[in-house]
Amino acid sequence: MKTGKTLAKLPKNYRMLLLAKRAELSSSLRTKLDTLAGTGGAALEDLAPVFSEQLTALRINRLDYLQLKLVEAALARVDSQEYGVCIDCGDAIPRGRLEAIPWALRCVGCQELFSSDSSPSFAEDSAQLEEMSA
Repeated sequence: MKTGKTLAKLPKNYRMLLLAKRAELSSSLRTKLDTLAGTGGAALEDLAPVFSEQLTALRINRLDYLQLKLVEAALARVDSQEYGVCIDCGDAIPRGRLEAIPWALRCVGCQELFSSDSSPSFAEDSAQLEEMSA
């Protein structure tokens, strides 16, 4: 991997960006718990909209949780001096990409290849991170 010269050039504000995103996602996850709270004493026929809202909240919650895992993995890469390095090819991830997506795992080229393979998702990125850390 080409970590040495890559990390020396990265601004220190990436850690702050990642910490801010982690706080935002954590807050969002806590807020959505209110939507998932009990249904109260509502009549059965009145519960359909409530269940629909809860299902939507659960789906959004899952996406936020998976993104939170990616942000936490990026913070771990900052600590281990591997941040800013593509997990596939080992090249530096361009600064513009890191500014747009501070938790990016791949350079643009590798991400395009990864995305073209059967529409990957946050879940697949999270699973790959778990495999790497095991």
